[in-house]
Amino acid sequence: MARYALVLIVFVPLAAGCGLVPLLNRRSAEESARLTDEAKQACERGERKQARELLSRAAAVAPDDPEIQRDIGRGLLLAGETEEAVKHLRYMMHRGVDDPDAYLDLARILFEERRYNECQELVDSALRLVPGHTEAQLLRGRLAEVRNRDEEALEIYYRMLAGDPSSTEAKLRISDLLVRTGQPSQAAPLLQSIADSDRVAPEEQARAHWVLGQIYAKDRRWPEASEQLSAAAEVRPKLSADDCYQVAYAAWEAGHRDQAQQFLTRTLTINPQHGDALALAAVFHQSETAAHAAYSRSPLPAPKGWDESSRERVVPQ
Repeated sequence: MARYALVLIVFVPLAAGCGLVPLLNRRSAEESARLTDEAKQACERGERKQARELLSRAAAVAPDDPEIQRDIGRGLLLAGETEEAVKHLRYMMHRGVDDPDAYLDLARILFEERRYNECQELVDSALRLVPGHTEAQLLRGRLAEVRNRDEEALEIYYRMLAGDPSSTEAKLRISDLLVRTGQPSQAAPLLQSIADSDRVAPEEQARAHWVLGQIYAKDRRWPEASEQLSAAAEVRPKLSADDCYQVAYAAWEAGHRDQAQQFLTRTLTINPQHGDALALAAVFHQSETAAHAAYSRSPLPAPKGWDESSRERVVPQ
């Protein structure tokens, strides 16, 4: 009886300890998830230093949980800590967590760093898990593009578009390739469908207007070029001096004098030494001081790229 009591006394603490381990693990996971969520909120407020501190604490609380490491890696990406993010995401993968989105988080980093072979491996892994994964297919197409496999890239994007005719990104990538390979007339209908849609993001709509404007400009269809470029300028958050000059030049050629003056002023405000804009300003001055009010058609320097080969990429990246 005494021996039985001793065994019971020893067994009970051991049993309690065994039950305590998963409880502690669960609490660690909950604490880490809370810290990671707070870090995300800090990133959204622009408080990146605080976000990094919270993520460091989250990593220390649950260093061996691959799913938490994945969330920490994503949080570090938001905080701008790319190298640390890579470490956490790689740890998650080595522990065998099959998450295509996490693979792509790391694949995008490797793509930006031009580590294309490693990126390809992760994209392939994501597609083995989810063959129709949209983001993975897009990244696969971009990998084909940087390797100058234009036909392969087009095939990928057209297949995406067949599966989802509303895919704006697929339309934009196809249009980019068609313009670059000298087939702008085939790109125009796709771009027009984006420009006319009220279901796409403003930046995508602006991109479509912009490329359409450049296509029309190369065909010397000045009224259409002016309309599309100015529509893009209204939406794009930031324009360079060269961008503003493109709008001014198309407006001048279309006979839209007031609009040309507006974007000429914007060009010279950004870059007072912009040579092409100064040439256009001189034309304005000549027409204003002339004895007659005839509209001047003096030759002007075309924006960069408009007189170059049609293979020149015109889509802003």
